[in-house]
Amino acid sequence: MKELYVSEYRSPGGNEKTDELKALFDGVRAMTPAVRFCPEKDPFPADARIKAIRFAGLPFGGRQNTVFAYIGFPENAAPDAPVPGMVLVHGGGGHAYAEWVQDWVDRGFAAISFDGYGQTYTGEDHTYEASLDFWKPDPEVCYPNDGFASVGKPFAEQGFTYYAADVLLANSVLRADERVNRAQIGLTGISWGGIAASVAVCYDSRFAFAAPVYGSGFMNATKTVWGAYFRESDIAGVWDARFLLGEASIPVRFFNSDCDPFFDVGATTASAAAAPFGSLTLLPGFTHGQIEGSSIPELTRFAEEQVGRGKKNISIHGLYAEGDGAALAFSLPEDVKAAEVFAYYKTEDLVYEDKYLKEAWKRAAGESAHGTAWVQIPDNARLFYFSVEGENTDGQTLHATTGVYSRETWNAADHE
Repeated sequence: MKELYVSEYRSPGGNEKTDELKALFDGVRAMTPAVRFCPEKDPFPADARIKAIRFAGLPFGGRQNTVFAYIGFPENAAPDAPVPGMVLVHGGGGHAYAEWVQDWVDRGFAAISFDGYGQTYTGEDHTYEASLDFWKPDPEVCYPNDGFASVGKPFAEQGFTYYAADVLLANSVLRADERVNRAQIGLTGISWGGIAASVAVCYDSRFAFAAPVYGSGFMNATKTVWGAYFRESDIAGVWDARFLLGEASIPVRFFNSDCDPFFDVGATTASAAAAPFGSLTLLPGFTHGQIEGSSIPELTRFAEEQVGRGKKNISIHGLYAEGDGAALAFSLPEDVKAAEVFAYYKTEDLVYEDKYLKEAWKRAAGESAHGTAWVQIPDNARLFYFSVEGENTDGQTLHATTGVYSRETWNAADHE
């Protein structure tokens, strides 16, 4: 049987820098952040479940930071009936998203979305507008909001340290509320938030599961323009989750487009292969964005599966080389009655021109019935992955995919 996720890239393990970060984040996890409600900034007059808050962040330069966030709880959440939770991490150019919290609360989760870029909402009282025009620098935040520009400085002076620390502190905020089941708090992040989520699972084993979107580890290996940026500035030598993903003790499912302009499928596959309980879902032609990345049906189903409720995903149980193709064993959830199988392939390696793949993925259809499928691998395929796809009763197409193989990794993918 073939491994579903295999990569030529390997995790190098920890080093002095990751040891220093472990010590720093051990201290962060030990904090119980003070929380202050901000009723004048509550986002939805008609939805009292969603509140605006501030929670204490890491101090910087002798000053105390407080982080602006939205938090929400289902109406039935109670100490004697605690609900699962989700920490939601926005991406670059984003902010705290009240509608993201509301979406998870509607699903029965407590949720928190914090602003990791030192911003606060400046709209009128009791209104909410996601436009960046309403998000301004936060006077209660004093750490550098510079992305990775301060990567050469001590960790206590790096902007990303505070972004990553806020992920752990948001977890602590949920855990401190008796209405939340501490054993069922998950994590998802979009784009830069996917990078932060990937890093966070390496330093916070309190999370029950994680679902990074677009961003992952192995940014040193990605062929996009961001890969070059990470390598040239040595960000990948400091903040890349590849160092410690092998120590992650929770299920981590990575989600990405097969043609994302910033994060490539090679990095996604390497991350899924490195994490002991790693997996991935690749979405053909999927668009990069906050709304898109927070609306993936396979992601919400993954979260619901992890807490023992909700509808399941399509699942690939086995992959086998068979002749000049691949045989797959899979199962379908109750609301998907039939599925198709495809091999997505490229005749060249991952080559990006500006931000876009030079050669688009092609698709070859296979045959499937009763939980088994077979699809031919085209002779000229240089890179390929397999996807089982089915439409549910809500009209959504769900995907279960393998990682991306080259001819070399396909030949090396057998279980020992």
